Amino acid sequence: MTPAQALLARIAEFFSGPGRSGDPGAAAVLDRAVATLPFATPNSIEPRTLPAADLLSDALPACPVPLALAIAAAAPLFRWRQNPNYNAGNMGAAFMAGYGYVEFVGPKEALFHATDIRAGLLVLGPGLHYPPHAHPAEEVYHPLTAGGEWRRGDEPWRKVPVGSAIHHPPMMVHETRAGPATLLALYCWCGDTATEARLLR
Repeated sequence: MTPAQALLARIAEFFSGPGRSGDPGAAAVLDRAVATLPFATPNSIEPRTLPAADLLSDALPACPVPLALAIAAAAPLFRWRQNPNYNAGNMGAAFMAGYGYVEFVGPKEALFHATDIRAGLLVLGPGLHYPPHAHPAEEVYHPLTAGGEWRRGDEPWRKVPVGSAIHHPPMMVHETRAGPATLLALYCWCGDTATEARLLR
């Protein structure tokens, strides 16, 4: 089994087991992901780095061990990305320097191809605020590091235990802010995976 295959298998195990705790609406998204992941086909993509990728190695020791080991083993294969709707003009240079994501499975630039599921890893540097945004895909986040805060719509900010699911229905406004350490989180989208998130200010 290659490092990429081992990572996908570990993600499927997590979504099937410990990742099911948390917001009740997350279960249906995770079920769709688990049903899709075994049929995702490997992609031939070139690795690509971003400044935020340098934050990964320092943050991984704070993550659940099985996931951390699988992520670290596959990290040389990662093609780091940023939302094309974000730039230094609307997000600030500091945010863009500390923000990035890599997709394990998805419709493009992912280690494995799937059309209606996107799953990957978000990195947000210490102290950064990911402002209110929304997208038509249904989403589940799983924080892999402690200290971050999460908000949905007008609800209060909340701290979420490591490994617990955060559910965002389609077009629900949500935002995230990292604590004093780097925030790492798994994410999973289903439905309209082609339309990227847009800021809502």
